[in-house]
Amino acid sequence: MSRAGSSMTRSLAGKVALVTGASSGQGRAFAAALAKEGAAVLLVARREDRLREAVSEITAEGGEAAYHVADVRNSPALPDLVRVVLSRYRMLHILVNNAGLGWRAPLPELSEGHIAEMIETNLTAPIHLTRAAIPALVQNAPADIVNIASTAGLQGYAEGSVYCAVKHGVVGFTRALSEELKPSGVRVTAICASSTDTEFFDRFRPTTDRARMLRVEDAVRALLYVVAAPPHVLHGEIVLRPRVV
Repeated sequence: MSRAGSSMTRSLAGKVALVTGASSGQGRAFAAALAKEGAAVLLVARREDRLREAVSEITAEGGEAAYHVADVRNSPALPDLVRVVLSRYRMLHILVNNAGLGWRAPLPELSEGHIAEMIETNLTAPIHLTRAAIPALVQNAPADIVNIASTAGLQGYAEGSVYCAVKHGVVGFTRALSEELKPSGVRVTAICASSTDTEFFDRFRPTTDRARMLRVEDAVRALLYVVAAPPHVLHGEIVLRPRVV
């Protein structure tokens, strides 16, 4: 038996997952957790050294993983990610749209580049990648699309106008697509977590003291809860907030 446990006891044995933004933070933790539960995982991000390291850690624990270097802002290349995962694993059951970034500042102080980067990474990329992945997910249903949104997609805050706008877009996209794909057996869920302590906040000025933020393992538990649930269970949005007293 491998250190990851036998396939008899792992909830996602036989499943294949694709995770974007998987070189660090939540994405890397999501990929490791999915692999530990038995899924074969394709990790996607821009930093090859980080991806290689993450895959090595997964395989050292007995998991199955591979990586593909890509910038999700390059929309025409996103269908290639689906072709890569299908070429390697022949199936796709779980898509985790995790890649994201943000800049917090008064709107007049945001550059056009920062605005475009947030829109293209956080909203345009999930839409285009999901569009490319739907045929494979439907073919292998029951399947899951999990969009990593934010509580910023449920309520706004000062100096977060564009970031909140794109995360609201992710929530709206999730809600509508969930209705669209319900008959196909593909479940669509948004995980809306409050500030989570990752390197995201090395450049994004937080609204919460880092000591009071959620931890990556909180988001990981939510993801595993979603993808391991019976197919008849629909989640809509999973909302995570820290208990602040």
